[in-house]
Amino acid sequence: MSKTTITYNQIDLNRLKDKLSSPKKIVLLGHVSPDGDAIGSTLALSSVLRKQGHTTKVLYPTPYPPSFDFLEGASEAIIAKDRHDEACSILEDADVIFLMDFNEPKRVEQLERPLIDSKAFKVMIDHHLHPTGIVDICFSYPQKAATCLITYELIMALGWEDFIDKKVAECIYTGMMTDTGGFNYNSEDPGLYTALSVLLEHGIEKDAITSLITRSFSIDKVKLNAYLLANNLTFYPKFHTAIITMGKKEKGMFDYQVGDTEGLVNEPLAAKDIRFSIFLHEQVKYTKISLRSKGKFPANEFASKFFNGGGHHNAAGAEVFAPLKTVYDMVLEAVKLMHPEDDE
Repeated sequence: MSKTTITYNQIDLNRLKDKLSSPKKIVLLGHVSPDGDAIGSTLALSSVLRKQGHTTKVLYPTPYPPSFDFLEGASEAIIAKDRHDEACSILEDADVIFLMDFNEPKRVEQLERPLIDSKAFKVMIDHHLHPTGIVDICFSYPQKAATCLITYELIMALGWEDFIDKKVAECIYTGMMTDTGGFNYNSEDPGLYTALSVLLEHGIEKDAITSLITRSFSIDKVKLNAYLLANNLTFYPKFHTAIITMGKKEKGMFDYQVGDTEGLVNEPLAAKDIRFSIFLHEQVKYTKISLRSKGKFPANEFASKFFNGGGHHNAAGAEVFAPLKTVYDMVLEAVKLMHPEDDE
């Protein structure tokens, strides 16, 4: 049996089915700066639950990248940054809240306290390490490549496969594809391809979806990424590591939009001498660290050891509440202590 094969806890499955045996007000909550996996899993499960008579609302703390606009239900999602009071009220009134693709309340930023205070029945569906203890049921499996894969497997385990249609399948595929870098890392789980086969049978146009997500950008995005690679990438040969930075200045130069640097951290790994790539993205209150590695070097251990972050072996991240320059210095010191070796 593959190490990624999961036997879902039947007691938890039965508890969830019992909780959803009558119509409920359900919130599907994704993390701040929602990516394809958070968006795909929330929208897919929302659709499946609506078909069973539940009232659902999809909620994100901040906007999602416009490249995901094609997914059914995306335009109806509530963005708390723009509608904070409404978002808080929705969490307060919910019967059930699904925490999708995040492991702790701080990942929803301004919604952390409303989430914790909500009396709703809480269910976590996630694949990050160290899940929070605030939920009633936890389906958390770090060995799984994507939350969308867990969502698909739960739908099947709950006997809801008849509610999967082409639109739901597109959402699930989106999360699986984006969280594995187009099936280029963390993608050796046979379950990924079993699910993909079923999704194809539902009529998804895999190549077209991939193109919509990865090849529908503005010229400003292309220029921004080119600029950052040419001007803001520093290579440290001794450590086989590249660090890219993006501050407020670059955002202003190229009319930055959410999602414009998605995938940028992967680019340095095309060089044979670079085995560890780091992207530092300055936000309003913190700096986001994105990590990618190839081969044996554990990006997730680096994130956890130095920055209380996490993720997968070759794809991880963290957030540090400090300005870009400070975080850069911290990251460089960490790289000196832990980096890919010459014999890897």
